[in-house]
Amino acid sequence: MRIIRIIGIALVIALIGLQFFVKKENVSSYESVASFEKKVNLPQEVKTIFRETCYDCHSNHTNYPWYASIGVINLILDHHIEEGKEHLDFSSWEKYPERRQLHKLAEVYEEVEEGEMPLKMYRITHGGLTDAQKKTIINWSEQYKEY
Repeated sequence: MRIIRIIGIALVIALIGLQFFVKKENVSSYESVASFEKKVNLPQEVKTIFRETCYDCHSNHTNYPWYASIGVINLILDHHIEEGKEHLDFSSWEKYPERRQLHKLAEVYEEVEEGEMPLKMYRITHGGLTDAQKKTIINWSEQYKEY
């Protein structure tokens, strides 16, 4: 019983300690994705979907939910954002060679079409894409699927 109590106290202390590491550093304006949106001539309906969903993890513009102020959750969110940007970062679009840009757009088609994006964790906390949103993204990105 004493060990369980010590473990419980240690967990509480650890959770309180994590509160000091809460950060929300992935916040910028939509200007960070303007180059991408202009280069691919992103239609307004796709732009709206990307701004509501994709950019949270795939750009320098994250709309943090209220619960991001909880230390443990913040660390998980930051990990997801870092991982998402490693795979595709719309804010760094101009740094990708053109061939890679086309391949990334083909991956957008593939990931949405196969139901891999958004990730399950994102769908649980934010809700997924509606069928209409999926269709909009798929119809737009289909032009890149051969790359």
